[in-house]
Amino acid sequence: MSASRAAALVRPRVAVASVLLAASAAVQAQSGEAPAPVSRADMQSPVVPVHEEPHHRQVFQYGTTRILDLQVPPGDISWFHTHEWPVLYMTLGTSAVRTQNLGSDWSGGGGARPATAQAGGAPAAATQPPPSAQPASPRRMPRATSTTSYVDKPVTHRIENRGEGLFSAMVVVNETAGDDSKSVADAGFDSEPELTNAWFRSYRVTLGAGEKTAPHTHTTPVVIFQAIAGKAKADGPMDFEFNRPGQWAFYDAGVGHTVENLGGAPIELLEIEVRAK
Repeated sequence: MSASRAAALVRPRVAVASVLLAASAAVQAQSGEAPAPVSRADMQSPVVPVHEEPHHRQVFQYGTTRILDLQVPPGDISWFHTHEWPVLYMTLGTSAVRTQNLGSDWSGGGGARPATAQAGGAPAAATQPPPSAQPASPRRMPRATSTTSYVDKPVTHRIENRGEGLFSAMVVVNETAGDDSKSVADAGFDSEPELTNAWFRSYRVTLGAGEKTAPHTHTTPVVIFQAIAGKAKADGPMDFEFNRPGQWAFYDAGVGHTVENLGGAPIELLEIEVRAK
């Protein structure tokens, strides 16, 4: 990625819905497409960066790394929010959801959520929120998924939970141009990643009852997510407790730490490498 392209990644935020809706309508008019109907509620809905949207609660920020706790209760709809940077998700609470890009109709069709609806149709891949649609089970542990297209094509959309359960995910945002130059070993990891792109690599850490990792450091910042039920802790200059899925820890590049299983059953965590030059 060129220096000019990397610099262009910092874009101004537009916080007035009517301005973006007007721009969308103008593009549709030039293409000959009829503009999608926009309700009065849409016109009054705030448009904010993803980390300022109330359902995407920001729980941590250090430099260019953010950690968000995404929770959309059944029947709830998020505000319109803009993604401009690559994100990584670990989806925990699965429920039927659909999305609506600003100025477009809901993916999967339909309007408001019917009282008896179980699902609103699968969202289109390009507008889908955290891409996990199947319930987790002991045979299919939560895994990391990632959307990197936002860096080239920012998206402003909102999410509706049309299911009967909570839709939730832990989210990492990497507000850099990324880096694909370091090998796994160069980054200080000794296992194969389950997910790899220029902004993130995700590694699964499985610890048996009472097991503890050796002290180790990485040359990149790392976020650790608890993936399944159990009790563990991460020790370093700052200690973190893991008591339920979704709890997290953060260590900057070069900061040593260990992870220990304090429970009586195996525990799994995801160690996320946040890649940047």
